[in-house]
Amino acid sequence: MKRSLMMAAAVAAYVLPAAAPVMAQDAPLFRSRADIRAAAAAEARASAPAPAPAAAPAAQPQQNREQRQERREERQERRADRQEQAAPADNAPAFRNRQDIRDAAAAEQRQERRQDRREDRQDTRQERRQADPNAPLFRSREDIRDAAAAEQRRLRRENGGDDRQDRREDRQERREDRREDRQDRREYREFRQRFNSDQWRYDWNRSHRADWWRSDRRFRGYSGLRIGFYFAPGYGYYQVPRSYWGQRYHAGQYLPSIFWRYQLNDWRTFGLGYPPEGTRWVLVDNHIYLIDEYDGYIVDVIYDAWRW
Repeated sequence: MKRSLMMAAAVAAYVLPAAAPVMAQDAPLFRSRADIRAAAAAEARASAPAPAPAAAPAAQPQQNREQRQERREERQERRADRQEQAAPADNAPAFRNRQDIRDAAAAEQRQERRQDRREDRQDTRQERRQADPNAPLFRSREDIRDAAAAEQRRLRRENGGDDRQDRREDRQERREDRREDRQDRREYREFRQRFNSDQWRYDWNRSHRADWWRSDRRFRGYSGLRIGFYFAPGYGYYQVPRSYWGQRYHAGQYLPSIFWRYQLNDWRTFGLGYPPEGTRWVLVDNHIYLIDEYDGYIVDVIYDAWRW
């Protein structure tokens, strides 16, 4: 038994090395992982059944999307294959540090993204051309803007009568607004003739002490200046946006709507003039503004009505 085993081992030691080259002739030679993936993909395509023809034109967009996805996957595979190549070319760039490697990789990614976007746009244009052969072809954004402008001109020509009627109505409305503005300005001039803010401050300071407001119940709760806050008598502290804090507004400007709510209703107690119809006195820190209730137009202003 032992002699038989020894003879079999000796025969195998001589036969197997001699038969190995013959067996290796039929086996494929793979030099890298890319060759293995390419062979597997070719075998899968060969074994896959032939695709069935499209049942209806409605399935064409879905097939186009699938084809784009397949092409994108193939591009990604080719990109991975290029990155896995072991031996660098003779003319490969020399990298001195890691930053050079990152810059080169980022440049390559940008180039690949541009190429992918270019191919996607070409596929999209091809799909549009197949879907509607009579649709206009835009090669740039300038073509799109020109087409939009031409469409607007066409609509204006079709609706020329309506545009003229709208312009007439706009002119009539502006004319009526100017009449109302003239009437408002006339009322504002009458108010300025019967009320003078400088004279009011002189009379008020002469009849009141500098700290008269400390004993007034409307100023109860005032504890000093606070950055980013105003104090309105009868209302208390309120927060002011950073862009408005510390700002002074003049007659003829427009007061921001955030201050309109702090209305001075007891203007008679302060000896102020009767506000014209459609106007109100409002409190902004230690200033008093007379504004238009509709748009906040400042008719008159009293700065530093009381001194903190």
